[in-house]
Amino acid sequence: MTRYLKVLGLALVAALAMSVTAASSASATNFKFHSEGTSTVLTGSQHAQNDVFTTDGGTVSCSNATYSGTQSGATVESVEVTPTYSGCTAFGFINVPIHVNGCKYKFGTSTTNYQGAVHVVCGSKPIEITAPGCTVTVGTQTPDGNATYTNVGSGTTREVTVDVNLSGIDYTEHDTFEGGCEGPTGTLKTNGTYKGAALVTGETSKKAHLGIWVG
Repeated sequence: MTRYLKVLGLALVAALAMSVTAASSASATNFKFHSEGTSTVLTGSQHAQNDVFTTDGGTVSCSNATYSGTQSGATVESVEVTPTYSGCTAFGFINVPIHVNGCKYKFGTSTTNYQGAVHVVCGSKPIEITAPGCTVTVGTQTPDGNATYTNVGSGTTREVTVDVNLSGIDYTEHDTFEGGCEGPTGTLKTNGTYKGAALVTGETSKKAHLGIWVG
């Protein structure tokens, strides 16, 4: 009987260990971006607040930010969108242009509940903020912080809000005339912050709504 109980006890311990391992593996699985379609046009519009980028030289605040991209596949772990900014004030100047130069934001997933990293992905040229006297450039990087995703709506009207809160952003200030920037020109700084919020909608190529969600 004692031997039987020992064997039974070992079996129970093994079963418990397997269940804990299975639960740990399940909890370590990234959430995904989902769509009702296999090719989804993604459109993001500013939601609730201005997009704000802060540097040593001051604050860049944009009253209009839009995003466009395509999700290829019904379920993916990341999506890329191209931002467009207008209505921007920077360092006390109004109508400051932001040239994205083909750079994209890549939104990722993680094991954390509906939060993921944001990657800035650029080609040969960085993002350029061209205020009078000073141009600020932001290149390829993965800043600290994350994007938080929230499902809204139901059925084909399902959308996702994306709230971005980033810090430790690398940027470089370039004088366009002497003394135009805060501090020495050409100096790489690593203390930029960015906050923004967008409502992202999915559509077919013919502008019919497709439900999108995270989960």
